[in-house]
Amino acid sequence: MYLGDERKYHFGEIKDVDLKGKRVTGYLSSFDNVDSDGDVILKGAYKKSIHERKDDIFFLNQHRWFEPHGYFEELTEDAYGLYFVSNPLIDTTYSMDALKLYDAGIIKEHSVGFNTIKDEVKEGIRYI
Repeated sequence: MYLGDERKYHFGEIKDVDLKGKRVTGYLSSFDNVDSDGDVILKGAYKKSIHERKDDIFFLNQHRWFEPHGYFEELTEDAYGLYFVSNPLIDTTYSMDALKLYDAGIIKEHSVGFNTIKDEVKEGIRYI
């Protein structure tokens, strides 16, 4: 899967870490807030891609194709943002290290790679 020309970083939305089940739950992105780039992601921005490509969207370690954690068990938009539940992380050194860092609260952010299909600029803010 192509990650896209742009990336958005999102902070502090890990909901649960299950060490035994090797799963992470949280938000990859949130809606309706101005981010550090002066952009706002609107609800619906991910819906078409999820519908068309859900089985081709990977959970990567720091956007590194050579370090996949696996896929998503659940990937959906809700009222808050892009919610995810990871499949059990693959039993690799980097995935197990990441899982421990999630559990310790050190990894607290995610980012998404994307291509902008539709946007609109109002008063200097880009709505995607």
